[in-house]
Amino acid sequence: MQIAQWKTFIAQFAVLNRRQRLAGIALLRGSAPQGAAAALIESVARRRLHCPVCNSNHAHLHGHAHGLQRYRCVPCG
Repeated sequence: MQIAQWKTFIAQFAVLNRRQRLAGIALLRGSAPQGAAAALIESVARRRLHCPVCNSNHAHLHGHAHGLQRYRCVPCG
């Protein structure tokens, strides 16, 4: 999430009623840390990744973007 989007999102909490705020707080407290959630998603997705162009599942690591691992298709380059 970009900084501007985050600020807009946070500003919306001011207009929530008490019940909505408490529900939001409970949701945030119960969620796993972002790193753990990203690792779980990547571990599941890694087995199912395929190139949308050539449909190959042969990919290599290609840096990170917004805290998530990026991949590049080996056959396509």
